[in-house]
This record gives sequence, structure tokens and C-alpha cells, in this order.
Amino acid sequence: MVEIGVDTIAIPPGETIREMLEDKGMTQKEFADCMNCTEKHICKLIDGETAITPKTALRLETVLGAPTSFWNGLEAGYREDLQRAHQEKLVESIQ
Repeated sequence: MVEIGVDTIAIPPGETIREMLEDKGMTQKEFADCMNCTEKHICKLIDGETAITPKTALRLETVLGAPTSFWNGLEAGYREDLQRAHQEKLVESIQ
């Protein structure tokens, strides 16, 4: 889920996953099978409702090719941006 603050836009790593799946012509079902996950979990991952864990990052590396550090970095940046966007909204609401 994209979260918009005053100056910050938090874009989940799932957007990158979605783009990579489109580039590979892979459906979410096929991706879920390759990741050994349910489609529901993949939907939540793509929507940013579920965090990319180190274990998931390793699976993503295997299936999509981008290194684990890339996925961990995207996740950390997303969670930081989420907090920043929430903080910006909070500060704006009390001013």
C-alpha cells in the first residue's frame, strides 16, 4: 500500500516485485508456486501488508535474481518511509 505523507511517499517493495513479474511474464500464481507461498501471502507481500523477511529475501533472490541485500534494503527503506509519512501527517495535524 502506497502511503503518502507531506513530503514522503512510501512505496512498498511489492511494486518492484510486480514490475519484475510483468517483465518475466509470470503470474502471481506461478510466482507463489516458485516462492513456495500461498497466493494470499504473495498478494500481501506485493501490497506491502507483509514485510520481506530475510528468508523471503533469499527466496526472492533465487526466483527473481536480485540479491538478498537489494530486497532487505527496499524493505528497510519502505518501513522507514512509512514511519516518516505517518510522522509528517501527525505533525501537520497538530499545527
